[in-house]
Amino acid sequence: MYEISSRISKVLKTASQLDSSGLRPDTLGAIAHGVLQLSNIFTRGNSGFRANYLEEPKLRQAYLAYYVPVNLAKVQLLLAELQPVLAAHKEPEFRVLDVGGGPGTAALALLDWACSTSIPPPDTLRMAVMDRSPAVLTACAELWQSYLNEMREYRVLPLRTIECNLERLSPVQVASGVSGPGYHLIVVQNVLSELYHGIPDASDRRAALVADLLSMVTQDGSLMLIEPALRTTSRSLHGLRDKLLANSQCSVYSPCLHDKNCSALVRLDDWCHEERSWRRPGWIEQIDESVGFIKDALKFSYVVFRKDGKALVPRGQPYHRVVSELRVMKGEKRVWLCDSAGRSEVGRQDKDRSPSNAAFEQYHRGAIVKINEIVRKERNGRLSAVGRILPQGTAEVIRPAQG
Repeated sequence: MYEISSRISKVLKTASQLDSSGLRPDTLGAIAHGVLQLSNIFTRGNSGFRANYLEEPKLRQAYLAYYVPVNLAKVQLLLAELQPVLAAHKEPEFRVLDVGGGPGTAALALLDWACSTSIPPPDTLRMAVMDRSPAVLTACAELWQSYLNEMREYRVLPLRTIECNLERLSPVQVASGVSGPGYHLIVVQNVLSELYHGIPDASDRRAALVADLLSMVTQDGSLMLIEPALRTTSRSLHGLRDKLLANSQCSVYSPCLHDKNCSALVRLDDWCHEERSWRRPGWIEQIDESVGFIKDALKFSYVVFRKDGKALVPRGQPYHRVVSELRVMKGEKRVWLCDSAGRSEVGRQDKDRSPSNAAFEQYHRGAIVKINEIVRKERNGRLSAVGRILPQGTAEVIRPAQG
């Protein structure tokens, strides 16, 4: 189960003015109020959105206390998926751009990850954070320095902050010359859904922005897009994925097992998202209890693009990705799977359980799995919509979801 590091905990407690032993009632009340305000902004859609929310001190305090640890955890879970390609990096620098980074959540996530794993080594990091607000970039630099004060054993290159309004300026123009030959990792977290509100061609503009960012990625680099696990924002990300694959020289590293159009867009009520387990910090539990939330799992939608064709698991294999929870029904268990042929529902009746298919009970959202044979019975000239695993069938978990 994922857990944020003690260094991050200490830095975020200090930055958001939390007590080391827990939240005092007055502090808890103020932060809880800010968290509720932020939640309202994030979930009400266009009518409730304010681009400058992090410039308000009380909202920034609430964001640092509650949303930064949550969002940082998501980035680190995806860094774990990228570990094979990160470990293969041999250049003297590893250049990173955190786009719309606010307090530099993704940059801080990678710095902490590097200090914990040395993948990549901390002294190779050259980090840049891009945001529209000078005040927020100042807070970002302060948070960065606060972390450096906790890890004096490492030498880290200075953080670069870049002011850029992504709705008005191209990041390619603003960051020209900053990245040298390009970035090895660009992270865009909870940004795309905040851009171009009320503009008819918003989806095309977002796709053009992401294409620009992709042009800034090295040939062996990664572009990581993370969005909230809401139906509208997730489906928008799926559509952007399809546009980028159709118009650019890139492929999906994860989560998809193919580069065909997203099958979650076939039906209007479908979307694809993650739900990863983590151990909540104590102060997050306190805030949850105060506001009535339960942040006991990390939920988000994402896609990681690369130009070199590398993928989380080898392509061309008879694998499926689990895109639902394991549903326990009367007399059977079912999951939804996704692969290059589309989405399909597969079940195993309890009476058909056997040693070879027992691993079906371990299937979970985000896992990559293999089933040797899925049987669909024919009734009245039509194949059943639900595939079945029979007693002689085999079920495997090829790669569990990180978390």
